[in-house]
Amino acid sequence: MADSQRNLRPDIYQFGLGHFKITNILDGYFHREDMHPFTATNASASEIETVAKEHLLPYPKLEHNFVPTLIETPNALIAFDPGFGKQAPGPTAGWYNRLLEKTGYSPDNVTHVIISHGHPDHIANLTTDDLPTFKHAEIIISRTEYEFWSGDAAIPDFRQPTRQMFQEIVIPLADRCRFIEPDASIVDGLTALNAFGHSAGHMAFHVESEGQELMMLSDTIAHYAVSLANLEWQFSMDDDPLMAVKTRKKLVEQAVSCKVPIIAFHMPFPSVGYIEKTNASFRWVPSTYQMNI
Repeated sequence: MADSQRNLRPDIYQFGLGHFKITNILDGYFHREDMHPFTATNASASEIETVAKEHLLPYPKLEHNFVPTLIETPNALIAFDPGFGKQAPGPTAGWYNRLLEKTGYSPDNVTHVIISHGHPDHIANLTTDDLPTFKHAEIIISRTEYEFWSGDAAIPDFRQPTRQMFQEIVIPLADRCRFIEPDASIVDGLTALNAFGHSAGHMAFHVESEGQELMMLSDTIAHYAVSLANLEWQFSMDDDPLMAVKTRKKLVEQAVSCKVPIIAFHMPFPSVGYIEKTNASFRWVPSTYQMNI
């Protein structure tokens, strides 16, 4: 008999965008019991509890998803932020490499790896057993981000392990890196966007194929309900909270005005949806079948 305590859940989602094929993979999740202050350090517990109740969420519990994206273009296979890999801190994450095989791709097919920023859930899987996971891929990262984590700028104590991981994993791969600035064209149809704040050189991305558009917001939005309820609220993992608020406002307004679908790394799987402006603020509208017809 199957283990009745183990719940099956979707872990791969694919759809087309013009000539591109988009694949989201659930690298895993963490269950936490600190919705406040984890999701918003400058809000009160009662404010966050109110948002949770409005969304029928079990305050103070939350599920924090990790959802990397692959984009197959006519000439490339691009892996964005390929998750924790074997360095996942628990059994509920680090599923990327196993699930990648289920998609029909393999690490050897990947031509480009794009790192939106240097936090562990985005860089750890660049290596497996001390060898490059994607042995044929060019690694693309913001120059600002690389210089920050490879240097000795002051960082909070809780980020010391992040710097150590970056220096152990990313710096040895520097000869395979392409360092870019915001607004750089990465491949045809894919442009880097300035999303600085969550980390020093954090990037988002604009994707376009055959007139169809998509925005990838990376970690600009941390929680689908709380982060959009008040764009002034600061995520506890933002390295520069004030800059992150400024970035969040800019990119959320852009997404709303363009009415394009959004992918964001920590949104509930499959992590595709829209941002809608309400009377008071904004809200996440999950995609249903729009991307499949």
